[in-house]
Amino acid sequence: MAIPVEKFQRVERRPKEAEAIRRPRVSYWKDAWIRLKKNWLAMGGLIVILLLVVMALVGPYMLPYEYYGIDLKSGKNLEPSGDHWFGTDDLGRDMFVRTWYGARISLTIGIVAALIDLVVGVLYGGISGYKGGRTDEIMMRIVDVLWGLPYLLVVILLLVVMGPGLLTIIIALTVTGWLNMARLVRGQILQLKEQEFVLASKALGASTKRLMMKHLIPNTMGPILVMLTFTVPNAIFAEAFLSFLGLGVQAPIASWGTMINDALVVVLSDEWWRLFFPALFLSLTLLAFNAFGDGLRDALDPKMRK
Repeated sequence: MAIPVEKFQRVERRPKEAEAIRRPRVSYWKDAWIRLKKNWLAMGGLIVILLLVVMALVGPYMLPYEYYGIDLKSGKNLEPSGDHWFGTDDLGRDMFVRTWYGARISLTIGIVAALIDLVVGVLYGGISGYKGGRTDEIMMRIVDVLWGLPYLLVVILLLVVMGPGLLTIIIALTVTGWLNMARLVRGQILQLKEQEFVLASKALGASTKRLMMKHLIPNTMGPILVMLTFTVPNAIFAEAFLSFLGLGVQAPIASWGTMINDALVVVLSDEWWRLFFPALFLSLTLLAFNAFGDGLRDALDPKMRK
C-alpha cells in the first residue's frame, strides 16, 4: 500500500542545532556528587559523621551533669535509666555526658591532625614533585628517615619533653603522619607537570606559585580528599590507642580511649555500659569514615565516570 505524499513534511536544515549539545553540562565535582549520592553506604557514613559531630557539640548539654569531678549525689555505677541515659561510672559521673564530651575530644584530635597532615603533606610533596632532580632526592631521603622512626618511641619522647596533654598528642600524631600525604601528592605532581596544559602555562610565563595553586594542586584534589577521609579515622584510632595505654589525654579530660581504659576493670562484672558505649561510638565513627572514604574514592575516580 502506497503512502500518500501529503503525509510527508520537509524538515528544514539547521546546521547550528545539529552541532548543539543536547545533554546538560555536568562538571567533574557535580558528577562525583551525583555518583556519591547513589552509593547508599557512603551516604550512610556521611550522615553518621554529621550526627556524631552534632551530638559532640550539643550532647554534653542535654543532661544537667558535669563530665569531670566526683558526683556522690548521682550514685556510683548506676545502670542506664531515665536520669542517666548511659548510666554512671565508679565516681558517679554521667556516662552520656562523658561519652559525648569524649567524642568532642576524639573528633577534634582526628580532624586537627588530618588538617595539619594535609597542609604539610601537600606543600612538601608538591615542592618535591615539581622541583624534581636533586631537590626531590634530598626531600625524599628525609621522608625515608622519618618513616623509619619508631612511632611509639617518638610519642614517648614527646611526652617526656613536653608532658602529656592534648597538644602533645596532636604533635605526636603529626610528626610522621604527613608522610603518606606527601608521597601521594609528589606522585601526582610528577605525572601532571608533564601534561600539555602545564607546559603551555609555563611557556606563557606562569610563575611557579601560579602553576602550583592554579593547575597542579587543584588537579590532585580528588586523591587528596580521599586520603584525608582515611587520615581522620586513623588519627582517632591512634589517639584512642595512646589514651588506652595512658600516653594520651589525662584526667579529668575524657576521650573514648581513656573511657575504655577506665572500664577495663569492670569488663567481667555487670557494669557493661561503661565499656559498651564508648567502644560502640568509637567503632561506629571508624566505620562511618571508612565507608564514606571508599564511596568518595569511587565517586572521584575518572574511570567510573559515564
